Amino acid sequence: MKIYLPLSRLFETHDYKRLILMGLLLSTAFLFAGFGVIALEMGHIDIFVTKSVLSVLLLLLLYFYRRSHNTSLFALLFLMLVEFESVSAMFGGHFYDFVTIFPFFSVLAFFYFFRLKNALLLTALHFTVWSALAVILYNENAANPVFHHVPMINMLSTTFVVVFIGIIYHLSTERTYAELERADRQKALFLKEVYHRTKNNLNQIASLLGLQLLRLKNGEAESAEALLKKNKLRIEAMAMVHEALYRSNDLSKIDAAEYMRHLTEQVCRAFGIEAMPKVETDGTALPFDKMLKIGMVLNELCTNTIKHAPHGGDLSSIVRIALTCDRGKCRFHYEQKALHDTAKPLKLEREDGLGMTLIRLNVEEMDGTLQIEHQNKRLAFTILFQPFISAGT
Repeated sequence: MKIYLPLSRLFETHDYKRLILMGLLLSTAFLFAGFGVIALEMGHIDIFVTKSVLSVLLLLLLYFYRRSHNTSLFALLFLMLVEFESVSAMFGGHFYDFVTIFPFFSVLAFFYFFRLKNALLLTALHFTVWSALAVILYNENAANPVFHHVPMINMLSTTFVVVFIGIIYHLSTERTYAELERADRQKALFLKEVYHRTKNNLNQIASLLGLQLLRLKNGEAESAEALLKKNKLRIEAMAMVHEALYRSNDLSKIDAAEYMRHLTEQVCRAFGIEAMPKVETDGTALPFDKMLKIGMVLNELCTNTIKHAPHGGDLSSIVRIALTCDRGKCRFHYEQKALHDTAKPLKLEREDGLGMTLIRLNVEEMDGTLQIEHQNKRLAFTILFQPFISAGT
């Protein structure tokens, strides 16, 4: 338990490359220490000293790496120590069967810890060093055991196979990891954005209640049931935008047609209306903020229409809702017509009422323009706006 706890703290990281490098530093330090003990048992004091020094250096690298985030630098230092140990062991003529593993390991490590261009440069340098080493050893002693047990020429030629594997690794695994990291960053940003939007929605609800409270203080009486029903619909309009975003495959946009239809159905059901108004779109999808503003406007307009329409009226015949976008400009149109020629003139609930105040505020917040056509038998609202915020704003 005393050993396990420090090790668990040592490997507390979610960076897979950092985790692997710390594991390699620790395991290689113990491996070299083991080689040193074997060499001491065999009477090779110089080898024991070399392995011990390398083990200490590796542990020092591990110590400083835990306080650093430069994986590439410490990976390079680690591989330089491994290369030094391999070359010195080959010249010293000991541990052949173990040492010849490291050249392959180094090449694979190049492609694991470094970018493809740097990995290829390091591999070329590595191949040059080991090719020169092969020539030197062969000229000094053609009967060197290395050329008998693990032929040097085979080891060097196999490097090309390892390079090919490393390139395939970069084209597949590394790209996959990069995509996963980007996805994680996008999720983190999206989560922050959700918190931000939720805070804004709560602030908007508080502002709505504050406006109503101010009007009540000014003597504008309205039944508690009517107030609660209107506020409930306004909050549901906000909630439906979040739901539409949650169900969307593209988290940056919301399908306008589906959202607007669901919203009008919600408002109509709240007032016992069965015949829903028509919603026409051209397949437009809007960002969350713009869709929320349009939803708030649509909620107020539908509520106003239902309030002045005959009880159980057929909204499908008197209301037309349309949203179209073309060349970076969007047009939202809400038109209400009289049921018949003898009907009473259509009118807004009040030009300075809370509903109209909310409509104008939402249009202003989305940097749009509001046009109202108020004729005897026809009432139309048109909002012109940009779907996305321009780079200059």
